[in-house]
Amino acid sequence: MSFHFARLAARHMSLSISHLSVSIRGKIILSDVSLDIKPGKVHALMGPNGSGKSTLAAALMGAPEYETNKETWDLSLDGVSIKDKKVDERARSGLFLAFQTPVAVPGVNVANLLRTAYQSIHGKNPKEKQTKYNTALSFSEFNQKLLDKAKSLSIPQEFLRRGLNEEFSGGEKKKLEMLQAVVLTPKYAIFDEIDTGLDVDALKIVATGITTLKDNGTGILIITHYQRILRYIKPDFVHILVDGRIVASGNDQLAEEIEREGYGKWTK
Repeated sequence: MSFHFARLAARHMSLSISHLSVSIRGKIILSDVSLDIKPGKVHALMGPNGSGKSTLAAALMGAPEYETNKETWDLSLDGVSIKDKKVDERARSGLFLAFQTPVAVPGVNVANLLRTAYQSIHGKNPKEKQTKYNTALSFSEFNQKLLDKAKSLSIPQEFLRRGLNEEFSGGEKKKLEMLQAVVLTPKYAIFDEIDTGLDVDALKIVATGITTLKDNGTGILIITHYQRILRYIKPDFVHILVDGRIVASGNDQLAEEIEREGYGKWTK
């Protein structure tokens, strides 16, 4: 009987997007998008400019300026609907978004921010059973984890004492987004054009971070225009978004086809 329930539970382990439509100021951006992201799997979402990729990321995270078809869509995380939750509640549930254009927050120390965020997400409730995801760390344990992860991403220790993204270059901001992801170890992570503006060395570092998350069981959605980052991370699934709709899905060969031929066959 326990084996049966374990199989049922495993079947519900996913970030499930069902029939999502999104508009902003009356203009329809996304139409009937459905996607199922399993733990430890990498999905790449590709498409031309203006196809709605970043809108999808923002809507999934709960950005209030986007209007959804509230009654007919759903967003569930491991079988629990989170579509009515606020941004911070979605984050505590295990959803993470790395921004396409990270903003600077002067005065908010990187290390302190991550320590507070980690405790908020992973701090163990005395009434809850401790799990791999729900594991609190002491002050010294967290600091060591942060230093180790920063070193693995070639982020200088001095950066951890600065304000969030304050006076960071574009590439440094993207690496800092990746640092947040590998430290917070979300259940599901969305990377919105994390590869934009990165040189080859930084691209490899970011790809290593994503691979680490995948190996730890994080389900991943990479939003990108190009195959650049997919040369270092082989996606399990590739989806093409055009004019707000997913028009094709496949494996990594689909990304290679786009590299050779572009999006013309889907945009005609």
